[in-house]
Amino acid sequence: MVLNRQSLKEESGSYTPRLVAVFYAVFDPTVGPRVVHQIPEGSVATALSTIPSRSETPANELRASLSPASTASRGVDVTDDAAPRANPVLFDFASIIDFVIPKPELCGHLITKATRTSKILGFPVRIVDEEKYHGSQAVYNRNAFIFNLCFVFERDAELSVFEPVVRKTGRTLREMEEQSSLLSSPPPTFSMANLLEQLYLDLNAYCETSIPLVDTDLVLGLFPFYANPPDVKIWDVPLAVANIEQLKSYSWDVTLFKICSFIDGVNHVKRIAELAEVDLYLARQCIQHLVYYNAVIIVDIFQFSNSYAVLPDIADVAQYGEEDDEGVTDLRTECENYVFNGSRDATPVPFATLLTYYSRLRSGLAVSDWMDDLSLDTQPIDVRRMIQFGVIKGFLRRVHAFPVWLDHPTLRPRSAISETAGTAASAGANRTRRHRGSNTSAKRRLETSLDGAQPPRDAPARPQHSTLAQPASEPAALPEDDDATGPLVTYPHSLTLMFDGSHHTDEICLKYSCSWRTLEMVLRDLGSKGGRGEELESEEDEERFTDGKRRGSTGAGQEGVYGERVVMMFV
Repeated sequence: MVLNRQSLKEESGSYTPRLVAVFYAVFDPTVGPRVVHQIPEGSVATALSTIPSRSETPANELRASLSPASTASRGVDVTDDAAPRANPVLFDFASIIDFVIPKPELCGHLITKATRTSKILGFPVRIVDEEKYHGSQAVYNRNAFIFNLCFVFERDAELSVFEPVVRKTGRTLREMEEQSSLLSSPPPTFSMANLLEQLYLDLNAYCETSIPLVDTDLVLGLFPFYANPPDVKIWDVPLAVANIEQLKSYSWDVTLFKICSFIDGVNHVKRIAELAEVDLYLARQCIQHLVYYNAVIIVDIFQFSNSYAVLPDIADVAQYGEEDDEGVTDLRTECENYVFNGSRDATPVPFATLLTYYSRLRSGLAVSDWMDDLSLDTQPIDVRRMIQFGVIKGFLRRVHAFPVWLDHPTLRPRSAISETAGTAASAGANRTRRHRGSNTSAKRRLETSLDGAQPPRDAPARPQHSTLAQPASEPAALPEDDDATGPLVTYPHSLTLMFDGSHHTDEICLKYSCSWRTLEMVLRDLGSKGGRGEELESEEDEERFTDGKRRGSTGAGQEGVYGERVVMMFV
């Protein structure tokens, strides 16, 4: 989605939230939980009278808050190694004590606590050692030593990238405490204040740090967190956003190596698997991995029968640029160059004109009709790339068509189904006997087209997955009048069950390997009242849905084009 200029400024060049403060707290046997060190100083208020505020602190109050007497009264240990720094108070420590030093059951787990202005992420640690922490040789007169090193962020920050860092820091300090009492009896060469300061500065500046401890180094790094990618469907079209051919290596998975050559922004997933001669399920998994690592993005199948709608974000495209790591890119110039078809005697169409063309798209209007209305065939515009540009940038949305057959078994009352079941069965048997001899060849061609029973010998083995159509035992025939003559349009009964409003046309066409024109004929026959079917031409019988450039019939979105019993929903 295209963002406005302010959001682009805030989010450009950064995938990690900013670390606002770091503090180290322990459970003192005398005074209870307390903050020992914090960076920057004064970020966490330990006096109950301190009111949290994100506004600028006046100079006199700031000097008073950082004075030795004031910090001593709050129970905060100040060392000369720390670098005090003026910072507004984030929150009161008393309000989060139960989450920083929690009950034993919560120790050893990540804990996130949100305040009015901040979010605290910590990993409380509780070390139980009766011999070490109890008796005459005890460092603390308790049986356990409890501490927590907490990281503070803005309230709306996403902390997934920091969770491994906080967990590793807590576990490393626990090991050092168990081995050499690094925290309870620190050696002269160790300073917790210095450790906090280096954590704060290095993670904010470099997203990594290496801090030497007594016998080891605390090495931390922030890495981008990628959410799980959505499931890749057979009708999805992968579009490469990186040069995959240059990245290819013979050490890659065999399936991944094969399919990369056919990812061109036009071929859908099923077509890619067929061209690469690989298993369809494995091809989907490989493309899903490419989506996870942002090597490809998923777009829809482009057809001239598609329908698209303009989103409000197109206003941002017209007004602002897009900010990336290398600076600000002018989307207007990028759009003009992307949709230009490269004609020698022509120049790119101005962005203002393209914006006008985009605004004419609407739900239910086929791309072919949109082209005819604007006479785009006479202009140096690549229509496929023009539509694809809008989908990639997020200001165009594909409007899918969901056919609904009103006589679908799940949409009709049970009484109506039981009454018409016997009549339909007897009528179908009579029609089959009457036209068995005259329509054998045409029926066989269309059944093969829709069922896909016999693939060619050199085709890859068909994987047994739920995404493929299951062959029907007996094809269904359309009702016809007793005195009608002519061949029947037949199709598997399972195809009619797809017209319940939950499957769009891309899914249906790919599942049954049929073209959009063939599907339109089936819908018209189902939608007619007692229709006798239509005779299919031989060229249409052999059509396969193997590319995204086939034009649909005009007026596909007009009301009543499929009869009274079929309704097309655009979503």
